[in-house]
Amino acid sequence: MATSSSRDTGLRTALRLGAAVTIGGLLVGTAAYAADLGGDEEHRTGDSLAREWSARSGGQQVLGGHRTPGVPSVQRLRHDDVTFTVTVAPARPGPNLVRVDSTHEHRGGPPVLVGTGEDDLVRARPRPGTDGLWAVVDLPGGSGTVLVTHGPGHRLPFAVETGTAPADTATWTGPDGPECLASATAAVLAGGDAPAGCPADGLGAADAASLRGIVATLAARGVDEIAVDADGSVRSVAAYDLVRGLAADSGVRLVRPTDPPGGRNALLVLGGWQSAATDLARVSARPLHQQPIRSDGTWLAPWLLTPGVVDSTAGAMLALDFDIRDERAQQFSQVLGRYLPGQLPTGPAYAAWRAALNGERSPLTLYAASRAAYMPATGGHDHHETTVAWFPGGTVTPVGTPTAR
Repeated sequence: MATSSSRDTGLRTALRLGAAVTIGGLLVGTAAYAADLGGDEEHRTGDSLAREWSARSGGQQVLGGHRTPGVPSVQRLRHDDVTFTVTVAPARPGPNLVRVDSTHEHRGGPPVLVGTGEDDLVRARPRPGTDGLWAVVDLPGGSGTVLVTHGPGHRLPFAVETGTAPADTATWTGPDGPECLASATAAVLAGGDAPAGCPADGLGAADAASLRGIVATLAARGVDEIAVDADGSVRSVAAYDLVRGLAADSGVRLVRPTDPPGGRNALLVLGGWQSAATDLARVSARPLHQQPIRSDGTWLAPWLLTPGVVDSTAGAMLALDFDIRDERAQQFSQVLGRYLPGQLPTGPAYAAWRAALNGERSPLTLYAASRAAYMPATGGHDHHETTVAWFPGGTVTPVGTPTAR
């Protein structure tokens, strides 16, 4: 049963979201639209003008609001009994990341293409470690249109405002872009401001605390070595430096994931969603007798709590400051399911949503995460089975408390 507090929070979320994120079409009158046309419009083709008008007037308006430069643009349109949700971020001039979700299964059918017009369409493709289809589109300053196509005769225009302020969008459009987009969208869903940067731009205090707990726990268990899988992102490099110092203080060796494992060893993954999912899936795809034996398991950095990453391995351990069964975490999954039904919740997105609501962190706890379809309901653990949208059919189970340093 929803509490008064949760209903008030949900109402506040909806009202504040309406002023920050565009979901659905923004209906404008023909006269107002014509008045906004600048002097360059007379040189544009009839098809171009018609497409922009359709982008601004079409679609199902779920909530009102304004398209604001620097704020992720989330718009939904129903076409031929298929609902498309298109997210564009960071909504600044230059390369932008576009996410496409739809209620139609595109496998085997016409590809989904994204661009600003017929001449620059690129294919939207899946990315490792996340859901949805993704493309990078170069947007001009000011008003623009993102065109999404899914076969001949199916052209869906979505309006976007990028402003004129220059911005560095490299992280948004790189391997860590999906995490950037998910976190920024979640913050705005909570009524907060769109963050200027991405989580992968640095190692936050909460993530550092999680890694300290992991290394201390492994050292206390008697692990001799930790194989560290990292990438070149700023956060991953900082995380590796932190883990290296902690391991040295504890007398634990750091080795490469490709090194033959010793007697007592664990794998610690510090990369982003894409690199983590790719590396883990590569190992999982080998015959079992060719996979390295990790006596103390696989451990993930807290930002890797995503179905796409957890799906890439048989199971993993994390140190988290929230439980996906908590009331607020469940509320997040419900808000996400209502406004962005194509997206599953992730740890970084929830952290951004919670921070925007000034929510408190829970004590750091060790969790075992797996997308296994079944966990035996014995020993009093039946209530740990996950049925919410976080990990459909899987489990994220509390198993203990990390060792304090």
